[in-house]
Amino acid sequence: MSDADGEIPLSPESLDSGTNVLVAGEPLTRKRSVMVELLDTPDRGAILASTKQPAARLREEFGRRYDADEWELRFVDCVTKRRSIDAVRETETTRYVTDPGDLTGIGIEFSGFMREFYHSDDIGHARLGFDSLSPVLMYADIRRVYQFLHVITGRVASSGFAGVFTLDTVGGDRQVAKQLTQVFDAVVEVRETDDATELRVRGDDFGPRSWTRF
Repeated sequence: MSDADGEIPLSPESLDSGTNVLVAGEPLTRKRSVMVELLDTPDRGAILASTKQPAARLREEFGRRYDADEWELRFVDCVTKRRSIDAVRETETTRYVTDPGDLTGIGIEFSGFMREFYHSDDIGHARLGFDSLSPVLMYADIRRVYQFLHVITGRVASSGFAGVFTLDTVGGDRQVAKQLTQVFDAVVEVRETDDATELRVRGDDFGPRSWTRF
């Protein structure tokens, strides 16, 4: 489980089917790297939503950890359409929604890709990565986001997939994180100390229960 900045002390193979995980911590604490680590699955299938950067950049980051050409990857891009002055062209592997607040659009595209993988003969246990919920909360109130997550995590659980979502916790966002954790089976907390980045896992056994540096 190597990473450019250090080994991430998690065991993706121990992440049970149907499990939903929230990776929460302050900005610049490598939450995206933790999410990508937890997407590892023998079936090599992943669906990723990107609300901070274009899907192409998220694919590049994914490729620094895995050989992306060996994976079946699908993307829901919530950034490019808002930033581009030209029309964007959807493909079989990438869908675009207007902005991170388009929860209906995100849900539709996520569900479409999930159905594709669910009925695939090659992808039995795909994983979902959502980076990040923080921009979503800038567009939509906590009640709508909670309802959205309740639906998406429910579909993850019923399909036997696994979902990993990231969230920045700054100031009042800590209270928001506390509310949102109710829809997740486990939480990976990430923090920065004077000399290291650390994480711990609450709610499941795919990582350390006490603070561990990485």
